[in-house]
Amino acid sequence: MSHSETSGPFIEYFLKKLGANVEYNDDHPIRSLNDISTPAYRNQSGLYVFYMKNNPRSETRYPVYVGVTGRTFYQRFYEHATQPTGQIKKVWDRRYPQNVQGYEIYIWTLNVTHITAKYLESVLLEVWDFPLNQSENGQERSNLDTSPQRPPEYDIGDFNISWGNYFDEIQTINTIYKE
Repeated sequence: MSHSETSGPFIEYFLKKLGANVEYNDDHPIRSLNDISTPAYRNQSGLYVFYMKNNPRSETRYPVYVGVTGRTFYQRFYEHATQPTGQIKKVWDRRYPQNVQGYEIYIWTLNVTHITAKYLESVLLEVWDFPLNQSENGQERSNLDTSPQRPPEYDIGDFNISWGNYFDEIQTINTIYKE
């Protein structure tokens, strides 16, 4: 299983094709509780991906955790920021990553139904080893893999499916479960 960090470009492409606003907070790291207290996070739920960058202007994004919430993103992110086992708290307390300094945490969100979010999460976790997804990957990795990232087309080729049909089907499922 490949490390999610090396597939950052494809994971971003995947989320963008499904309607995620991947540029929303791309130049604003999550440094405090104020950074998660935005109207969008307070009114939406679904799939989220925490990623890391060492510079707000960097185009290199390292996905490190994928999660789902049926509550608001704000409620879930607050838990991640305040509980000792929370992924945001681990970064703030400098417990992760252990091999590099100066990386900050950012968030991609996709406002979809809970069942759609669970499906997408399972696809992402089946294909990639996200370092902070301990229960799904068997163990947490303490180091961020900063090896060169692959272009999106490299990962697209790993799936023997029609991506256009796949994205259409996900949108259909999401619409059905919203009704």
